[in-house]
Amino acid sequence: MDYFAVGGRPFLSQFPPHVQGIFKLARFEQDASGQAVYSDTGGAASQHELAAASSGAAAGPTLPLMAGQTNAVSSTGPTMAFSPADREPADRPPAPGQRAVATLPPAPCPLHQGFDPANVGVWDSDRFRMVKKLQDATRNRGMVHLMHDNEAGVDVAVKQMPNGWFRNSHQEFVAEHPTETEMPWQDIGCVNFLNQAGYAYACTLLGVFKDTDFTYVVTSFASEGDMFSWCESGVPPGPERETVVRPLARQMLEGVQQLHEMGIGHLDLSLENILMCKADDGSLSIRIIDFGMATNSRYLKNCVRGKASYQAPELHTSQRYDACLSDAFSLGVTLYAILVKDYPWLSTRPGGCKCFEYVRKHGFRPYLDKRKLRNSQLRVGEVMSEPLKQLLEGLLALDPAQRLTLGEASWASSAGASPSRGSVWDEPWMHDQQGAL
Repeated sequence: MDYFAVGGRPFLSQFPPHVQGIFKLARFEQDASGQAVYSDTGGAASQHELAAASSGAAAGPTLPLMAGQTNAVSSTGPTMAFSPADREPADRPPAPGQRAVATLPPAPCPLHQGFDPANVGVWDSDRFRMVKKLQDATRNRGMVHLMHDNEAGVDVAVKQMPNGWFRNSHQEFVAEHPTETEMPWQDIGCVNFLNQAGYAYACTLLGVFKDTDFTYVVTSFASEGDMFSWCESGVPPGPERETVVRPLARQMLEGVQQLHEMGIGHLDLSLENILMCKADDGSLSIRIIDFGMATNSRYLKNCVRGKASYQAPELHTSQRYDACLSDAFSLGVTLYAILVKDYPWLSTRPGGCKCFEYVRKHGFRPYLDKRKLRNSQLRVGEVMSEPLKQLLEGLLALDPAQRLTLGEASWASSAGASPSRGSVWDEPWMHDQQGAL
């Protein structure tokens, strides 16, 4: 069998299950430069730590807050936020490799504090009419429905989760489910903050409600579904598909750049976590979802998050890694999949996938020349433009020191950072034929 002709499994078959890790309360070490680094510790949180989290007491030393924050939003457990040097005002003139973005406020630290559990309302079954089930929400022991909000007169997405699973607060959830990596209260808090901040690439949180059995999280409905489903449609891989995808790629990259400027690393970017909306004029816009694994910590170690195909290779080492560069790698995998209608590899874990091991040994360009499109004799490299190859090669650089950034302000302001480090906004593929973004 020609492995490079099939890539492991059909694109739209069930994705390999999410790689679960063991959730530990945050502990921090210092690396050789004195930088505080979030580190999982190899074991589940102790009963003492869980009790501290549940009671709201800090489980470790006080650490620096993000620029613009006060002790009023200090963590219930130690959380190392993006440092002030990482968060230069986003509306200042961009340095080389940057793109100016709208000024957005810093995220709460920790993220679950973006929503007050006291604001959970009572579920009104007369207000919301079931239309159909959209999907199972297996990570949250629930499901997602399409419902019609009779009060507002619009269709909405409703995630329904058992109360016994969801609990009454983030602290209760952590105490009850110490091995979970998906934090639903954190997801809600982050989305609520992003809505209040005027962030354009999130769904709108319309309310959180409870009845005797379930909790219902109601958000705006993305009419076109997720990128995973959208990928199968449209023209085949090639120049025309690149033209269609380019404006969506710009939105994806800008959306995650803005998250980083606010001090949020997503850590679970994927086709499934990018939704599509269609405007009245037919144009498409993206919405980034699922912030249950997101972090305020810029640097982490021994902390593997996300789906196997999308994980940056440095996550599988014992060295600290940069959440911004990890997200950039995940976006590279996402963009490749959208354009090629296939995954580049199934896992980046050492020995986990022959395709990725080929890239590790021979490089990304030789891999493109060897890999075949699914159900075709054409090689992937034959249908990709040179500017696209260059962009993907930069986003998917195995060495994070060589990886393209998303143009975050921190790369021009961090001590020792090269002001000329390349970003995606320098890449020719990101520009139209007239050279404009």
